[in-house]
Amino acid sequence: MRRIDGNDVPGRRLGWWLPCLLSGVAIVGAASAQVQAPGAVEDGKTGSAPTTTTYRVINLGSGALSSLPEMNDRGQVAFSLFTPETGERGYFYNGTSVQDIGSFGGGTHAVDVNNAGQVVGWSATPLGVDRAFIWSAGSGIRTLGGPAATAYSVATAINNAGVVIGIYSGSPLAFRWSASEGLETLSARTPGAPGMSSATALNDAGLIAGIGRVGDPPIGDHLFAWTRATGAVDIDTLGSVYALPAAVSERGEIVGSFLATRENPRYRAFLWSRTTGMLDLGTGRGVEAGLGAINDKGLAAGIINYADGTQRGSYWTRGTGLRDIGTFGGRFSRTHDVNNLGQIVGSADNRAGQDRAFVWTARTGLVDLNTRLRRAPAGLVLDDAVEISDNGAIVATSNAGLVLLQPGHGHKGGHAVGPVTAPGLVKVGAPLHASVAFVDEDRTGTRSATWSWGDGSGAQAGRVRESNGTGSASASHSFSAPGIYTVGVTLVDRAGRSTTVRRTVVVYEPSAGVVAGTGAFISPQGALAKAPQRSGKATFSLLAPPSSARAAAGAAQLHVDLPGLNLRSVAVKPLGLQGGRRHFEGSARVNGVDGYQFRLATGTGAPAAGGSTISLKVWHTDPVSKKEVVDYHNGRAQPNAAGSQIVEGSVSEE
Repeated sequence: MRRIDGNDVPGRRLGWWLPCLLSGVAIVGAASAQVQAPGAVEDGKTGSAPTTTTYRVINLGSGALSSLPEMNDRGQVAFSLFTPETGERGYFYNGTSVQDIGSFGGGTHAVDVNNAGQVVGWSATPLGVDRAFIWSAGSGIRTLGGPAATAYSVATAINNAGVVIGIYSGSPLAFRWSASEGLETLSARTPGAPGMSSATALNDAGLIAGIGRVGDPPIGDHLFAWTRATGAVDIDTLGSVYALPAAVSERGEIVGSFLATRENPRYRAFLWSRTTGMLDLGTGRGVEAGLGAINDKGLAAGIINYADGTQRGSYWTRGTGLRDIGTFGGRFSRTHDVNNLGQIVGSADNRAGQDRAFVWTARTGLVDLNTRLRRAPAGLVLDDAVEISDNGAIVATSNAGLVLLQPGHGHKGGHAVGPVTAPGLVKVGAPLHASVAFVDEDRTGTRSATWSWGDGSGAQAGRVRESNGTGSASASHSFSAPGIYTVGVTLVDRAGRSTTVRRTVVVYEPSAGVVAGTGAFISPQGALAKAPQRSGKATFSLLAPPSSARAAAGAAQLHVDLPGLNLRSVAVKPLGLQGGRRHFEGSARVNGVDGYQFRLATGTGAPAAGGSTISLKVWHTDPVSKKEVVDYHNGRAQPNAAGSQIVEGSVSEE
């Protein structure tokens, strides 16, 4: 089963990519959890009786998630994180430890992994050109042959036979690559049509799904299926103007979403197989739907959008049709993946609007993983479950970082570490007291806790307390200058294994008119241009002194992080108070690339004091057309709203 999120491909440089509406992700600890693990599910029915599975949670890394993690059947994980210290980096968890997979000189995105531990994705050169790569522990990171080795290219998936698919520059064009056969282009199927195509998903039998331009002039972007025997064949029999294949099962079923007409831009779910052709699965009881994952027993997972603006995770079988998966009392839920045991994972909000990671089966319904934690470090919250393997391992995000939940006794070693607890806002010169809780389940003991403050002051040893396998570490620090800083702590056990967790703090100098804040807001579906399906938590930090001169000199800063968008301001200019909200504009680096502009508007106060909001627009100028290209705009997604609601933290004005 292959679930590929094609929208992690950087659409700005490619110029032509795939809008879709399938899955959302939150920002990225450790503990243990219990869930009910059922047997196989097909047509909404379980197989063997459920058994209780204990999960040991292992910290994988701490930072902003750059793309959706992927996991193989052995519980090995490929993932990418952004931190101020390293930028965008790709990593591989081999079952024991985490390895940095390297780069070609710039940022690296790891997007898929097979059972042999081969990882694919793309890495930027020092000149900022993305190149597709394949990585293994034995050979390291390597470019693919052919045009993908020298031109712009990205790899989107790899199967267990070592076949890689992706896109390289030109029109652009989809490609297939293997070590024995090299690179071949999967071009358009209509003679004379524009040569645009992309490959997004494949299975172990070699069936590749993608889209390509059809007709001259083009009548639409149609779904194609490629095999060695048939080549690329247009299988879009629904007459759509746009189709997105999201996943291919091992029995050859393709699922995704399609757009019937440009006049009515509402996506509908589809399934294709050789026996049924392309089937319109509709939108359930909503106005829009799509599927993003399918297992080898015909259980698919996706989303349904409703007329009132809410979004729900969904499942589909031939017996049940498209069904709403529900929430924990809130308005939103999302699904990300499904395994061959019939378990679906994702995120759902509660009545307070807080995201909580879940695992779902037809027998149990939604299970909040936070209610099944055993010996969890204090303060740990799992907010999204983003990947599940056939052995039941789950990758989840939390307020302490990206974590792996291993079924059974799991891997023993190292600490299970919770989030850094510290105030989000602190005055210059005032002491910041920070602490972190941990669980030492193996009773190996703690060698050290080392704190870093992000201001160049150097490492600081922290005080450690530990008793009966649980403990905490703490330290204090005073900042001498305003700014946005990353506070981190690294715990090392007596075997030398280390775990690092981080959090952001905003340090401000009290003066009339200074605006400062840090927290999270709900980024709505449609806001992120390269992945308009994404909705969920985005984190922000803002520091804006009242003086525009100081702001231009770099004292004002804005950081925004959500998967696919890591924004760091270069310059921030306050525009004053308009309509009861503070407005700002400036320039920024996005995902490590210069040349972006932004506008920001925000109210002040905590969520409990009236539900403050943030409005953010980010854009760049196309170098060829010289036109404005909007990369992110939560006002576009909610044209009649004041912005996205702040659900954690606050923005304050002196």
